[in-house]
Formats: sequence, structure tokens, C-alpha cells
Amino acid sequence: MRPAFSSRTELPRERIERLGPQALSLAEIIAILLRTGDRGKNVLDLASSLVEEFGGLQGLSRSSFREFMEIGGLGRAKAASLVAAMELARRLYAEEKAAEGGDHRESFRSCLARWSANLADEPREFIVAVFADRRGKVIEDDMISWGGLDGAVLDLKFLLRRAVRLDAQGVLLLHNHPDGSLNASVEDRLLTEHVERKLEALGMDFLGHFITAGGGLAEVQSRPTDGGRSCESW
Repeated sequence: MRPAFSSRTELPRERIERLGPQALSLAEIIAILLRTGDRGKNVLDLASSLVEEFGGLQGLSRSSFREFMEIGGLGRAKAASLVAAMELARRLYAEEKAAEGGDHRESFRSCLARWSANLADEPREFIVAVFADRRGKVIEDDMISWGGLDGAVLDLKFLLRRAVRLDAQGVLLLHNHPDGSLNASVEDRLLTEHVERKLEALGMDFLGHFITAGGGLAEVQSRPTDGGRSCESW
């Protein structure tokens, strides 16, 4: 059964055959990956809503399988197709950079500063993980948890599985405080200590747990120092 497009409108797969992929919009390319729509929404409408929801290609490329699964109209097959396509793009980019010669990968400190700027005005709390090689170069960075004004919950098993899959040597965590405070809570310190122990057991380095607020950064210490101070400016 054909999706409910107007008879005067070409399907994305017809346009890509006639005009080539460069002529398609991002939503049309996503529609080809999705193949079908959902009840009451054709595939192009579904693709357009995804582009809007995630803020374009950059947002889509940073999204995980679980994030896609939370969107109405996306089942496991559609979510898997999107994640696989984004991973192919990342691998192609990495191969092209390697072919150019030299190591163009970002340092984990530069990555930390970039995420701090991106989260400066976020009204909700997010947790970001950065996975690095033994030289401190970023293998992958991603938003792995998202919550509300009062916090976000870290799926530690997911974090550790991902670190192992990427063969990471070091892992860094960052979360934002929408209230503008750079002070660490007791929970922040306990999480820092717990993650450090788990990574140590896997033979990986813990590169730190950071808080960002309003573009500022502070590192969470697993135990309070200096009369109870729980973070250090970075």
C-alpha cells in the first residue's frame, strides 16, 4: 500500500531515482530510511517531525537507539535504520580523515568545553559521556541520559557496555545544572566514586565527572575537600 501522498507529489524514492540524492531535503532522505509512516501520519510527515524534534542532522547524529524509540511512530526497525545510517556517516568521516593523514580527532578537554557551551541554556538536565583513547583523543561523545529540572538518571550498565564496545581507554562524564549552580550534590559525589570504581575494574581511566552551568565548568570530587567544597573550577 502506498503512503498517503498527494498524486501531484513525488515520493522521495522516486525523486532520488530521477534527480539523485543531492536533490533531496534532509526530511526526504530520512523518509527513505524509515520506508513507511505511522497511523495518521505519512512517512514524509514522520520524517519532518523527527528533523524538527532533534534539531536537524547534528541532533539526529548524536541521538541513540533508545531516544529514537521514545518517539511515537518509530519501532525497533525504524530506530535501528536511523542509528545504522548515522554510524555509517561517522565511520566514513573517520576513514576520510585517516586517509588525509594525521590525527584530527578532538581532545577530550576540547569536547568537554564544546558540550558545556551547548548545554549552557538547557532547561532540563542531561548527562553526556565522552569516550577517549589512551592519548585522550575522543572516540565518541554522546548524550546518554536526559531528565527534568531536578535531575537525570545514569544507566551505568549502558555506559559500561558502550565503553567496552568502543574499546575506550578513558571515560568522562558531564551533566548540566539548569538552576545555574556549579555545586555538586551528595548524589553527584557518590556517582563519581561509583563510576570510578567500575571503570577501574575494567582497566579504564576515569577522566572526571564535571558539572556545567551557564557555560561554566566544575569538576566533581568523590569526597568533599576544603571544608566541604565538592567541586573544583576547571
